[in-house]
Amino acid sequence: AEIMMSGHGSPYIAQVSAASMGTLFRALIDGLHYRGTAYYQAFTTCQPEHGVPDDASELQAIRIRDSRGMPEFVFDPGKGETYSEALYVKGNPNYQNDWYTKRSKGTKERFIYTVAHWALTETRFRRHHKKIQPDKLEGKQELLDILRNVTMQDIIHHRYLDKNHHSYIPNWGVYLVDHTDDGKINHHLLSRQMVIFCVERRKAWRMLQSKAGIENKDYLDQKEYLKNLQSEQV
Repeated sequence: AEIMMSGHGSPYIAQVSAASMGTLFRALIDGLHYRGTAYYQAFTTCQPEHGVPDDASELQAIRIRDSRGMPEFVFDPGKGETYSEALYVKGNPNYQNDWYTKRSKGTKERFIYTVAHWALTETRFRRHHKKIQPDKLEGKQELLDILRNVTMQDIIHHRYLDKNHHSYIPNWGVYLVDHTDDGKINHHLLSRQMVIFCVERRKAWRMLQSKAGIENKDYLDQKEYLKNLQSEQV
């Protein structure tokens, strides 16, 4: 969908799902009335292949949208001549930040909901996470702390494999805290690939935000943090 948004900016494009039925049907109506090509990309689960219950398609659509795994957007060229005029991403929760701050139905606590949290809910990712007891977390690093230290450039240049670099990602040395709807708090170790997945999805979301004219304060804070960190290391 984002590839089709590039170039001459002629097609009407909507990346939507059952996560927001209002946005979905509005996009369908607007696309049908648009005097040009309309392209829709809609997320839905493959229940058996993804390992989710048959009645969970809408829930999984909400989870992947909220986790930045597949954010929703509408690109309507009729709104103007620039990306910031034509691109709408405000249907995503916490659209000005990196991640969505979610409140657990069970614990009532707020926590940062990343794409790794969504991956816990589909068994196709089962080889990339495993539960760990809280008393076994010594020496492990929390996911958000790691993500603050890493950019996609660190991944591209393989700096994340250097134990002496601040972006080093230890395989199965990173954990996240998950608040389940039934009130449980679970800790999961993550594979290195899952952490990289978070970094990649975060950058994709930041790129989309920038096209929509949204300034992400989390990104600005990270740049300042890394600038200070690198100056200290020098």
